[in-house]
Amino acid sequence: MGRSRHCSTYLIERSTTMPDKINQAHDSHGNTLANCVGTPFHAATSGEVRTTWWYSWDNYIVPDVYTSMPRELAAIRNAVAMIDMSPLPKMEISGPDAHRLIDQLMTRDMRGLQVDHAMFTPWCNQDGLMVGDGLVFRLSEERFIVSGETSHAWFASQAAGFDVEIRNASDQYGILSLQGPNSFDLMQAATGRDWSSLKFSQIGRTTIAGVDLFVARQGFTGERGFELWVPRQGGAAVWRHLQSVGQAFGATPAGEYAVDVARIEAGLILVSADYNGAGPDPRTARVDVVDDLHITPYEAGLGRLVDLDSDFVGRDALRAAQASSQPKRRFVGLRYEAAEILSAAAAKSAYGTALSRVVWGSMRALKNGQVVGRASSLAFSPTLRQAISFGFLPEELSQAGSAIEVELKDDEGAVIGFVGATVVSLPFVEIRRSKG
Repeated sequence: MGRSRHCSTYLIERSTTMPDKINQAHDSHGNTLANCVGTPFHAATSGEVRTTWWYSWDNYIVPDVYTSMPRELAAIRNAVAMIDMSPLPKMEISGPDAHRLIDQLMTRDMRGLQVDHAMFTPWCNQDGLMVGDGLVFRLSEERFIVSGETSHAWFASQAAGFDVEIRNASDQYGILSLQGPNSFDLMQAATGRDWSSLKFSQIGRTTIAGVDLFVARQGFTGERGFELWVPRQGGAAVWRHLQSVGQAFGATPAGEYAVDVARIEAGLILVSADYNGAGPDPRTARVDVVDDLHITPYEAGLGRLVDLDSDFVGRDALRAAQASSQPKRRFVGLRYEAAEILSAAAAKSAYGTALSRVVWGSMRALKNGQVVGRASSLAFSPTLRQAISFGFLPEELSQAGSAIEVELKDDEGAVIGFVGATVVSLPFVEIRRSKG
């Protein structure tokens, strides 16, 4: 699963009364980052941040670390975390032909998507390369919201002849993600309703702190949880109410660093971190778009979400790719010895940058000195107490136990050296999001 999210990490002067327009932010080179906007939850979240670490995500600033990444990740895995996911791009597609267009754009057969249900899917260009991936919510017979990599221009380019309206709804909602085993208890206490009957990828509706909102049984961590879609004006009130009620259940605000590590542990691919979208829209993450990082759903480990019996954009190219005798790459997990990474970094006087955050982009993977693939999303997992990453390797090296070397990079993309890695099965942790 992928969602368009992070940019670069930014340092910002902490204030408990930060304005909606944030003009004092600076990037790691000291350049001013002007006119970033606070999310609908910003008035509530900004006073909870005890570090100087914030994240620039599209036109927004969200907390990167409130107190401690390991503490926030532990809340996701063992209690319940409150996560601001508001900057996720949101595209509304409505009209008499909305369902037909959705079915043509997505690699899955979307004809069975019912009202008040969501479905995760990739979408591709004519060459079968992923433009993006994300969730499709069906809110009524003729109204859908797609939450994932910005693809407004791409969808519009495919809509000729369809009676639809495609609208950017990114600023209309705040998204508050409640993730962790105690999320059901928190929701019941906050609403007076038992949520155990809401199945994974179903949508419900409720009122919290006097604010009407819709709730999706979803998340990006592998844990049981919900995404609360809150009208912009009600964001701070909903956050504060849930935080107050949630104290009894270990509710902890969690920043983007913890979420990034959680999604890697859960084996969830992310556009811009692990691949580049092949569409024409501007990226919400400030990363270089490299054609070599354009991939098919099969290379992304999402082949189960491709229905070649459906008629969708890119189907013929994907059918040909499957039938081709060309060598194929597989999406795998990689495990490292953290001590070897730190030792390699120390030898290059880069000790402080190795594993200091998730390494996005591409690192070459080698076997016997020859490049055989690449790695991405390298991070230290406090849950596993190991360094882990994803890999894109040829079939013959994709079996668990295969040994390779990976080109280690620091936070700025400079090469530090080469370290050993072992192929392991994905996900790294148990996926519990659809249980209970």
